Amino acid sequence: MKIIWTLTLLMIPDVMSSISVTGYSGGGVTITCRYDGKRTENAKYLCQKNQTWFDHVKTEEKNKLVHSGRFSLYDDTRAAVFFVTIRHLSEQDSGMYYCGSDVYAKIDPYIEVKLSVIKADCCEKSIRLSAAAGGSVNISCKYPQTHSADVKFVCRRSGSDLCAEESSVKGSRRWSTDGKIQLYDDREQQLLTGTISHVTQQHSAEYWCGVQSDQGHKSFITRVLISVTEANNHQTSSSFSSVKSPLITSASPVTGDADVNSGDSADEKDDDDDGNDDVDIL
Repeated sequence: MKIIWTLTLLMIPDVMSSISVTGYSGGGVTITCRYDGKRTENAKYLCQKNQTWFDHVKTEEKNKLVHSGRFSLYDDTRAAVFFVTIRHLSEQDSGMYYCGSDVYAKIDPYIEVKLSVIKADCCEKSIRLSAAAGGSVNISCKYPQTHSADVKFVCRRSGSDLCAEESSVKGSRRWSTDGKIQLYDDREQQLLTGTISHVTQQHSAEYWCGVQSDQGHKSFITRVLISVTEANNHQTSSSFSSVKSPLITSASPVTGDADVNSGDSADEKDDDDDGNDDVDIL
């Protein structure tokens, strides 16, 4: 009887908790996986079970961003938490995932992650903006009503890191200067507005509008491609989007157009390459 009881214990998975994460088709998610501080030296992973168990990404690297195709993992040993980012989401990515610590000769402690990927009918997948150097760029991003109370952010992408630089806003109907981009969240209109002033060509990059849950999970919803040109080469045209913020009244030289079916940016060619980049997660 004692032997049977021992075998039964070994068959019980060491599930620490279960979480639900919502992502949007064409965007990305960053999943926050916390672990016991005694496991800082163990390898971390995100896996899934189809017919067999397989790892989407796994690493023993610490405090360094590691890539595996569309997946990235960053293990912050100081906070005893690791972050897994999945890019280029589709509805086929919906399902149960498991993030855990690899423990030798024992059942791994892990967290169940239920990922739901849906279409955000309210929101554009991608927009393109352009501005003359020295001017301003105004960003307007809609978000689903279910995220009204969540923190909103605009991130600048660097390589496979969708959020190398982040500006965020927590309150409703007030400007936030937390970061390099001024943000304003109108929760009644489900509209996030951002302003970048005195732009230079260094501001030409890929940005993402998104939301962050109270558990720390990020959903990247709208991709924003910004191009800054020399002032004498810039031609002014009409507003970039049918979504306009009544809060911005300055006539800054900003143009752009909606691009819901835009292709991948040049740096996305690295998504299928595995490697390690020394990039800070903010």
